[in-house]
Amino acid sequence: MKKYFFLLITLCIAFAFFLMNGCGSGSGSPGSSGSEDTGVTLDATITPTYNGANTNSVDAFQDICDPGPPVVVEFFADHSATVAINATLINPNPPIPAGVLTIQKYTIDYRASKDSIGAPPIQSDTRFVTVTINPPFGGLAPITTTFTAEFLDLTRKDQYAKDVNVTSGIYTSRILNNYTATYTFQGENSFGQSFTIQAQADFQIGNFNNCK
Repeated sequence: MKKYFFLLITLCIAFAFFLMNGCGSGSGSPGSSGSEDTGVTLDATITPTYNGANTNSVDAFQDICDPGPPVVVEFFADHSATVAINATLINPNPPIPAGVLTIQKYTIDYRASKDSIGAPPIQSDTRFVTVTINPPFGGLAPITTTFTAEFLDLTRKDQYAKDVNVTSGIYTSRILNNYTATYTFQGENSFGQSFTIQAQADFQIGNFNNCK
């Protein structure tokens, strides 16, 4: 009886190892999917940028830097983000090389933090892109692909400013609020297998002085 019990344990361990390594259980970033089909684990990080600098502060109000004449206003534009995606092979020695992956579009969903009760909603943003991710050819070392994505555009910044305007806005509880931007990247590999990657970045939005 002990012999059969030991054999059963051995088979269970072997089966679990097969599921983790042979079937590709790597999930990548939370909310990601499709790794088991593409043979590649994808992890993404989002770094918000503005006017050439990394910052998690989104300026929604354009200030006058110098009344002049001539009048000088502060820099005011879309906020961007640097996206870094690490691609790692699930099986370091796959029998068939992993296909090239292509991101075809991404959606940004904005959610107010719990400490910003009454903050105005910010409309989701969807962008269509073509971003190529080349997987490693072997081994466990990841390959990183970086590209620039939208973070919060002028249209949404202007709407936020209107919503919290102290005289005419409908959300007047506070001008500075905290949000989380959740990115969902969608695409497929060269074999037509689809994948999804999710990543998040926290930010605060309000009136920040960017005059020089």
